[in-house]
Amino acid sequence: MSKKKECIIVILLIFIVSCKSINVSEADVKNIPIVFPESVNQWSLVKPIPDQYTADNLYDYIDGNAEVYRSLGVKEVFAYRWSRPKEADIIVDIFDMGDSNGAYGAYHNDIRDQKEIGIGAESEYMNNSLAFWKSKYFICITGMGDSHELNQTILELGKCIDRQIPDKGNPPKIIHVLPDKGLMKSHIHYFKDFNLLNVHYFISNENILGIDNGCEGVLVRYSLPESQEQFNVIIIKYPKKERAKIIAKNLKEILEQSKEFPTQEKASGIWEFKSILIHQKKNYLILIIDWQKKEIGDLYLNQIINKIE
Repeated sequence: MSKKKECIIVILLIFIVSCKSINVSEADVKNIPIVFPESVNQWSLVKPIPDQYTADNLYDYIDGNAEVYRSLGVKEVFAYRWSRPKEADIIVDIFDMGDSNGAYGAYHNDIRDQKEIGIGAESEYMNNSLAFWKSKYFICITGMGDSHELNQTILELGKCIDRQIPDKGNPPKIIHVLPDKGLMKSHIHYFKDFNLLNVHYFISNENILGIDNGCEGVLVRYSLPESQEQFNVIIIKYPKKERAKIIAKNLKEILEQSKEFPTQEKASGIWEFKSILIHQKKNYLILIIDWQKKEIGDLYLNQIINKIE
């Protein structure tokens, strides 16, 4: 065998081994949404090709919150690790949520009451972490330590990603039926299934709200210090008006049939709330929960109805 042929064989073997270690196909490479520079402030990618996960194997990467992203429609996750000698690593996770609604929901799954940094559609920045959403992507960048250079690098990585996503995206349309006054923007939770709603506000062990495919909803909290009021609002949009009407009727019957809760205004204890208003408008179900003064509950209910109309 000639030396030229031996050289070609060695090169092919190296290429095959390297592809096997990366465990990613040419099609997978084309799906990667972001191109990073070789280094940022002397932090370099451990692997140029990220680890990739889908809804089916996301549990292998995220143990606790995988179901949250799955319920919101996650398509793919691209996981990068950046390293610098004698410095802590930086983890960059890019979640392709399929659409803006899913990205918005992933971002708002956690309470967001930290500093807005002006990256993406919405962002939250802490000393060693940055989270933001833009278009169909939810991005989380986390430093495994805390230093000025590390924190600056996190911001630069975030800006690098932000520049490469041209479409900003829009919040879910259901958000626009919410009244503005008193809305705690750090306590907005968008959901598409009953289990995710239950995570943030326990309703029941059974899906008595009938949330299934084609449904979407939002759970929010309002604070009105001048009225000494703090209450929750749940709005669910069903595919059809008839479905919303049936669910509202069933909920009222649950309350009325209970001896402990003779009227929906005086309900106490069921779902661990003190008061509730139940209303159906078009294909929306509206729940105003835990108000102190009924006139406040009525006021916000009417405002939501008007926005739906």
